[in-house]
Amino acid sequence: MTDTLLGRNETVGSTYPMWLDRVIFILAIVGFVFLNQYMWEAISSTWLQWVASVGLAILLLIMTEVSGRIIQMLRANG
Repeated sequence: MTDTLLGRNETVGSTYPMWLDRVIFILAIVGFVFLNQYMWEAISSTWLQWVASVGLAILLLIMTEVSGRIIQMLRANG
């Protein structure tokens, strides 16, 4: 049991697996590099290539955030 700043007694839970979050983030970076090369070869318009690159980066960041939230949810419910 641990006392909080508000004076509550709470049990200390297990630690969050930061290594798993970092591995997923590194995989997203590697995926961005390869998918971005593929998109730039498949799209002929320059401005569409840039829009697709920005969209891919945002999509991959959202996916890494969602995966972190899912890990957090599974640990809280488990």
